[in-house]
Amino acid sequence: MKKLLTLLPVFLLATACTQSAPSADPSEIKARSEAWETALNAKDIEALVSTYAEDVRVMAPNEKSAIGREAARAAFGGMIDAGLTGTLTSVDTAVSGDIAYNVGVYTLLAGDDVVDTGKYMETWRRGSDGVWLMTNDIWNSDNPPTPPARPMANRPETHLLITHEVDDVERWLSAWRGEDSRHDLFKAHGARHVHTFTSADNPNLTGLVVAVEDLDALNAMLGSEEGMAAAAEDGVRGETLTILTEAD
Repeated sequence: MKKLLTLLPVFLLATACTQSAPSADPSEIKARSEAWETALNAKDIEALVSTYAEDVRVMAPNEKSAIGREAARAAFGGMIDAGLTGTLTSVDTAVSGDIAYNVGVYTLLAGDDVVDTGKYMETWRRGSDGVWLMTNDIWNSDNPPTPPARPMANRPETHLLITHEVDDVERWLSAWRGEDSRHDLFKAHGARHVHTFTSADNPNLTGLVVAVEDLDALNAMLGSEEGMAAAAEDGVRGETLTILTEAD
């Protein structure tokens, strides 16, 4: 009897722990990730930011890690403002206690046009209130990295010829006119002058001749979230993009 009384508290404690253990259902994590996707496509930045923990680590491509919900707001607010939408597809999700991860692939869209495809990994933590919040968010593109700038051979600048098709020429041209135009964006990232061109034969074909002082800076901007958002906002059809570098 004494031995039974000794073992009884241990048995009751184990039973209580088993009964109170939270669910380890991956579908909860998938649902939270889908809520993020819904918020992006509904242009609801507040709902999107609310899926993150206060101390979330945001690891955007080609940038240093940033901490906090404001980092998430900065990373995705511009995409929402540019009218970009996206789809997420989970390929591997697991839960262990109050920690979980979700790995998947994404497609970024401007209207019906695919702007980018890539992969992502999220980690999640369940709080004392039972709510799952994202603690780490990292993603990167499937597209090849921007090629490194070739040596400038002591020249003060080089020239690029950029051609692409756009959804609407007037919409694209309007982005290059007036205050806070694309001229300012390019100038802030190494381009001294930009001249715009349109085609008389193809109403959707446009071009740029760019005088570049810092090719690294311009390449980084064109491949960044800011650059892709600007291109999507202007209706640039990314699959038609061609960049020619001035020959020696």
